[in-house]
Amino acid sequence: MLPPGWVRVPLREGTRDAVEELVLARLRHIPPHIPRDRATAYRLAVRQALNAQIAAARAAGGLDLYLPVQPRYRAALAASFLVSEVVLPGTMSPRAVLDALCAGRRRDLTDIAGFPAVRREYVRAAAPERDVPLTSRHVDYALPVPRDPHRYLAVTFSTAGNGDPDSEFTRAVVELFDALMTTFRWTLKAEVA
Repeated sequence: MLPPGWVRVPLREGTRDAVEELVLARLRHIPPHIPRDRATAYRLAVRQALNAQIAAARAAGGLDLYLPVQPRYRAALAASFLVSEVVLPGTMSPRAVLDALCAGRRRDLTDIAGFPAVRREYVRAAAPERDVPLTSRHVDYALPVPRDPHRYLAVTFSTAGNGDPDSEFTRAVVELFDALMTTFRWTLKAEVA
């Protein structure tokens, strides 16, 4: 279940329509701090930034990108999460793969939708040379796809929060994402048909 104001942008099919309909349509109402004569430049800058984020998400093997598009308390939330598919060779059990992911790293084994999963939280420094101007807090989840020992989902969340990765506000945004992950459920093809 997505929090209010968040949208899903599919990355394999329907991306353009989703971007136009779900994200850019909301830019008809330019924030009050943007002068009217700069509105077109603002829309273009947002479109370019969004297209760059989509390209990076696709390059990372993304299936879906989730973004907050509705401002809260007159401010946009600097956060997103990406759902990607990971296919692993070999015949290790899902639990063995998750144990290997946890070995030697600060990760926690947890449970998502009745299946074991790994959760990792870390801070990534700003990298202006790669167009990453702010330090951000990240949370990654890895969970096995039921009935397929080779496929996993990786759910990668990041937020700049209020600019301080250790602030109460940034940690509250992380808690919101963790709460969202507790609502994750698998729907098998037979259940959809």
